[in-house]
Amino acid sequence: MSGPAQPVLRAELVHAWLDAVSPTAEVPVTARWVEECLREALSRLIDALAQEPLHPEPAADVGAELVARGFTGEQSLGRTVEILGHALPGLPELRTVEGLAGKVVSVLAALASGYAAALRRRALAERETWFREVFNSAPVGMVISRLDGTVTETNGSLAEILHYSPAELTDHDLCELFHPDDAAPLRSAYQALVEGKRERFQRRAKALTGRGDTTWVALTVSVLRNAVGNPAHHITMVEDVADQQLLEQRVRHQSLHDLLTGLPNRLHFAIHLEALLERERSAALMLCKIDLDCFGVVNEGLGVGFGDFLLRSVAARLQALFAGEHAFVARFDDDEFAILIEESPRTPNAATLAARINAELSEPVYLAGRGLAVSACMGIVRRTAGETDTKELIRAADATLHRARRTGRGQWDLYDPLADAEQRARYALAIAMPKAWENGQVTLCYQPLIRLDPTAADAGRTVALAALLRWEHPERGVVAHEDCLALAEQTGLVLTIGRWMLRQACEQLRSWRDQLGAAVPPVRVDLTTYLTQDPDLVAVVRGALTESQLRPEDIQLGMPVEVIVAGHGDAVDNVGTLADIGVRTVLTRYGQAVGNLVLVESLPVQGVELAGPLVHTVAQQPDSVMRAAWAGMVPLIRRTGTAVVVAGVDDPAQATWWRNAGADSARGAALAPPAAPWDIPALLR
Repeated sequence: MSGPAQPVLRAELVHAWLDAVSPTAEVPVTARWVEECLREALSRLIDALAQEPLHPEPAADVGAELVARGFTGEQSLGRTVEILGHALPGLPELRTVEGLAGKVVSVLAALASGYAAALRRRALAERETWFREVFNSAPVGMVISRLDGTVTETNGSLAEILHYSPAELTDHDLCELFHPDDAAPLRSAYQALVEGKRERFQRRAKALTGRGDTTWVALTVSVLRNAVGNPAHHITMVEDVADQQLLEQRVRHQSLHDLLTGLPNRLHFAIHLEALLERERSAALMLCKIDLDCFGVVNEGLGVGFGDFLLRSVAARLQALFAGEHAFVARFDDDEFAILIEESPRTPNAATLAARINAELSEPVYLAGRGLAVSACMGIVRRTAGETDTKELIRAADATLHRARRTGRGQWDLYDPLADAEQRARYALAIAMPKAWENGQVTLCYQPLIRLDPTAADAGRTVALAALLRWEHPERGVVAHEDCLALAEQTGLVLTIGRWMLRQACEQLRSWRDQLGAAVPPVRVDLTTYLTQDPDLVAVVRGALTESQLRPEDIQLGMPVEVIVAGHGDAVDNVGTLADIGVRTVLTRYGQAVGNLVLVESLPVQGVELAGPLVHTVAQQPDSVMRAAWAGMVPLIRRTGTAVVVAGVDDPAQATWWRNAGADSARGAALAPPAAPWDIPALLR
C-alpha cells in the first residue's frame, strides 16, 4: 500500500458521502461533525471488509448509527449505498482483499438491514411514546386487559369515572366492574373479539363504582395485537354517559307520556298494544275509548286551570278504578282516554264497565270551592289478540265511540261489525264525492212543490222548484239529495258545493225564464249547514242574483232548523238580513228539535218544511200521538203567517192527509218526481 495516497482517497470518499447525506439529515448539523461521523463509520466498514473471514455485523451497527445520528431522510440510505457501492471496491487499501466485490455487497446489505431495523425500533418507540401520551392524557377512561379479562393498566380518567385507584383495578376481573345484568353479555362480546368474529364492539353498560353506586358508561372495545398479529390484549375506552343517559330517559319518558296527567300517551299506548298482541296471541282484550262530555264548558267557563285539574282527576280515577285489573290507561287527546284490559274471570262486562266509569266520573271533585264532574261517552271493543292488529283495534274503538257520541251524553256502545262496515262505506263515499263533483257526476235536478190548499187559486199547481243534488254513482246508483248534503258536510266539498248549488239554480231559473217567461215559479235551494252560518251568505246571494239578473223574490232558501236552534249568531243574523232584502227563507228539517215553534214567531221566515221522518210517521201511523199533535200544529203555524211545506210525500194517502191537515204545499214522489233541468219546461207547460 502506498502511504501518501491512502488518506487522500479515503478523504475524497468521506466528502462525497458527506455531500450525499447532509441534505437528508433530520435537523441542521455542522459539516465538521458530519464529516467526523462518516470518517469513523467508513473506517469501520473498511476494517470489516479487510477481515478474513468476513463479519458484516459492524456494517449493521453503522446503519443503526446513521439512524441514531439523524440521517433518516427519504434518500439517506439510497445515497449511502450508491456512494459506497461505487467507491469501496476502488480503495487502494482493499485491493488485496479476495472476493472484494461480493464482500462489499454483503457489507452494504448488512448496513441496510441495520438501518431498517433501527428505523423500525425508533418507530415502535415513538408509537409507544405516542400511545402512552394518549393513554395517560385521554379525556375518556382507558383500560388494558389480558385476554382472560384481567386488568393490567388503567389511566387517570378511568379513576375519575369509576372512583377506583389504578392499584385497586390492577389484576381485577374487568367484567366484575359491571352490573350483573351486563357482565355476562360483555364477557361474550370480549370473547368474540378474541375469536375474530368481530373487529370491535360498542355498548352501553351500568358500571359499579368505588363509591358503592352505579353509573352509565359507553364502552368501545378493540384488540391490541402482538408483533406477529395475534391478539395480545383488549383495550377498552370508557366514557361517562350518566348525564346523557338520564337526559335520554327523561326525553323518552316525555315522548311516551302525557305531561299533564303523567299517563302514557297515544304513542306509548300503541307500542304497548303492539307488544301485547305479539306476545299474548290468545289473550282476550277489551279496549275502551273514552271521550269526556262538555269538557269545553269547564275549560271555557272556568279557565284552563280548572280544566287541567279535572283532567288530572279523571286520570287518577281511571287508574284507581282499574287497579285490580291487568289494565293500561292512557290519555290520547285533550279529553280522550283509552283503557286496554287483559280480560280475566273478574273483568266486568262492557255494560258494567261503562256504568262504573260514568258513576266514578260523575262524583264531583272540588277546586276553589267549585265542584267539577263530567260524564263520558265510550266505545268498547272486545277482541282476541291473534285476531286483530294495533291500528285496526284502535280504529274500531274510535268508530264505536263516534257512534256512541251521536246518541247523546253519557252513552256507550259495543263494537258492531255491520254498523262499522256501513259507516266505513259511507266514509268512502264521502271521500269519493269531491272527485265525482269535479267530473260532473254530481248534478242538480229539480222537484216541483205542489200547492195542496184546495182553496188557493193555484191549487194543484207548481209553486216552486226545489233544487236537489243528484249523484249518479257508477256502482251504488243514484245518491239522493239529503245523502249528498250529508256527505258533503263530512268533507271539504261543503265549502264550495253550497255556493255552487245557489249559482247553478239561479242560472237555470234565468234560462227557464228566458224560454217561458215570468210564469216560471221561484227556485228553492237548501243551504248547507256551513253556508247557513257563513257571515258572507248575504253577499253570496246578492252576487248570484246579480249574475243571473233575478229578483230577491225569485229564490227561496232552505236553512237547517238545527243550526238556528243551536243559536249560531251569523245564521240568525242571515235570516233577518235576507228578509230585509226580500229573499224568502224556509226552515228545513222542521219538527225534530225543541223550540221549533218559537222560531216561527221570532224569526222573519216565510215557511217551514217538515222533516221527512216526521212526515212518514204522521201519515203511516193512524193511532200515533204525533198525528193528533200535528193535526193541531199545522193550523197554529199557519196562524203566524208561516207556510207549511211537507217533504217526502211518497203516496197519495199522505198527500190527502196533509192537505186535510192544512199544509200549504208539498213535494214527493206521489206528486212529481225530481226531473232533469231540460225536462222542467215541458212539465211546467
